[in-house]
Amino acid sequence: MPVYLGIDIGGTKIAGALVDAHGLVLKLGARPTEAERGGAHVLQNAIALGQELLHDYDEPIAGVGVGAGGQIDATGGIVVSATDLLPGWAGTEIGPAFAEAFGVPVAVDNDVNALAAGEAKFGAGRGLSTVVFLALGTGVGGALLLEGRVHHGAHWTGGEFGHILLTMDANARRDAGGAQGTLEAYASGAGLVQTWREIAGDDEASITGAEIGADAVQDPGGLGAAAIAQTGRYLGFGLVSLANALDPDAIVIGGGLAGLGDLLLDPARAVLRERALPGPAQTSVMLASLGEHASTIGAAALVIPAPKGDL
Repeated sequence: MPVYLGIDIGGTKIAGALVDAHGLVLKLGARPTEAERGGAHVLQNAIALGQELLHDYDEPIAGVGVGAGGQIDATGGIVVSATDLLPGWAGTEIGPAFAEAFGVPVAVDNDVNALAAGEAKFGAGRGLSTVVFLALGTGVGGALLLEGRVHHGAHWTGGEFGHILLTMDANARRDAGGAQGTLEAYASGAGLVQTWREIAGDDEASITGAEIGADAVQDPGGLGAAAIAQTGRYLGFGLVSLANALDPDAIVIGGGLAGLGDLLLDPARAVLRERALPGPAQTSVMLASLGEHASTIGAAALVIPAPKGDL
């Protein structure tokens, strides 16, 4: 059976895996990104991890998939733009460098697009035509699958759903990039913390999303549960816009906040049912299913052929 190399390049860690054609992880590895040393170093670090994974592996690989932070020209495998988390990353030619290093077909895409590709081939989106994927974490990443394939858009920003607007209020929150009133400002980890502070009436309180989640489990009537429910409602308003505009088969939720499960999603589903058009109001909202190795499975999925019978 063919084996593929999947590499996920994040701001703090580069993860890698050998993955078979069914999405099964055969071998794992990781190393620090060392982003402060610049884009060229990060690229060589990622290639070195792939070579390390293949060091004791006797069979040739069939391809390499790379998921990376930033906006990616998926045709050329080149970073179009990136945040300060990866300084000097813009302009990095990931695809050509990996092709030269490994001598096999290479596919490169934005990391959230890669996660969506993995879910489309092996997870919650398998067999579905139109799927909205949201990754709720430090920020809100997104991807759109049309006919089972990632939609990139005219400027490689297709699916950036964290930037849809929830409000035009002059006093609306700003997200990490400074944009005001966005879904990311309200439905991210930082948004959850801000909502908790607003409910608690303490803008200076030091608390984490994990602590809010733990409090919600211990005290279903407490501040943590209230903050998560309100964050879920904010998420729901974003889902209304997405469902009405795209009428997807499903909306798949991943990322760190997805660990809150139905505490977060049930309020979002309720808003979707109440506020969306009749058809889109029935859209299934489900959790991503690939688990802790989703990033490397997704990266490999960029080059793994779709299972037979899928779109």
